[in-house]
Amino acid sequence: MSLNAVIFGPHSKKHIKDFLALPRRLYDSGELMQNEKEERAFLTRTHVLSHYFTVTSILVYEGGKAVSRGILTVYPEDEVAYLGFFESENNSAAAALLFHTAFEAVKNMGLKKIIGPVDCSFWIKYRLKTNAFGSPYTGEPYNKDYYLNLWEENGFQVWEQYSSNHYMVVENDEGCEKYMKRLAQKLDQGYEIKSPDPRDFHKTMREVYGLLIELYSVFPTYKRITEAEFCKQFEYLKSILNYSMVKMAYYRGEAVGFFVSIPNYGNTVYGKIHLWELPAILAKKKKPDSYVMLYMGVDPKHKGLGSAFAEAIRSELKIQQVPSVGALIRNGNYSQNYVKKLIDFSYEYVLLERWID
Repeated sequence: MSLNAVIFGPHSKKHIKDFLALPRRLYDSGELMQNEKEERAFLTRTHVLSHYFTVTSILVYEGGKAVSRGILTVYPEDEVAYLGFFESENNSAAAALLFHTAFEAVKNMGLKKIIGPVDCSFWIKYRLKTNAFGSPYTGEPYNKDYYLNLWEENGFQVWEQYSSNHYMVVENDEGCEKYMKRLAQKLDQGYEIKSPDPRDFHKTMREVYGLLIELYSVFPTYKRITEAEFCKQFEYLKSILNYSMVKMAYYRGEAVGFFVSIPNYGNTVYGKIHLWELPAILAKKKKPDSYVMLYMGVDPKHKGLGSAFAEAIRSELKIQQVPSVGALIRNGNYSQNYVKKLIDFSYEYVLLERWID
């Protein structure tokens, strides 16, 4: 059957419907990580972050059926474009047409290269999973195992690499003496490391923003957003956090570090949550069987606080006796080596680039 590519706008109901429906055909129910509401907001240009960029929404059809999709994102100050929300059947010709359509659009804009996968924004989702498929964890950028081949067949090369470490249950303190010493030292120096009160969620999020917005500015694809936009984007955390595994560090009353972890809900918290799913979600929130460690940052003026944080978290995990995932660490980052003896395997991810000839 012949293939054809369609670039569509925010009012094209048929194409938006087809775009949103494709992942449901590709993934089993346990692996579908789609947030349909969020995708629709980007397609219709109504997302809280949409004013920062322009998007080109692309669908490839074969015999009237959508078989490949993506959104090309361009920020006015950049010389690169970002391609994300990529999903495709294992169809090299269809993917090639999608990428070709994106390349031509980027050429016409006079830009130099495409980076991906990036789902419109650093603050949404980026990176491509390359190993250990099946049973995705909450917050994981998940995709089909053949996606890397489709990208590489179309001239993309690995630009950045990341990993998520899976940590075994903490059974004892063996090999952790230096971390224990560092935590005791920091507490003696007047630092306070504690879990926030759930009633202070919005105050805590503002404190996290004040640190994170600078600390994360060195990351690939990073773009600054306002405090109000940050708080709105991460408001969903309020209902799913187990606060025993959220930590804030203070020195002389000032927030100087943060750690945010969530129970591993798999894909049950994506999209619409049905009433009959609530008891299981609430039970997992109260007593998780594992955690996903999502965000951590320390003011660089406070040397050694990262190790103290690592120990505070390890101690909490020892109490709870559950495994965890240290999610999406950029390769080469020092935090990759925290409590290394507890790592039993790692998930791998890449960010890809292609220069425009």
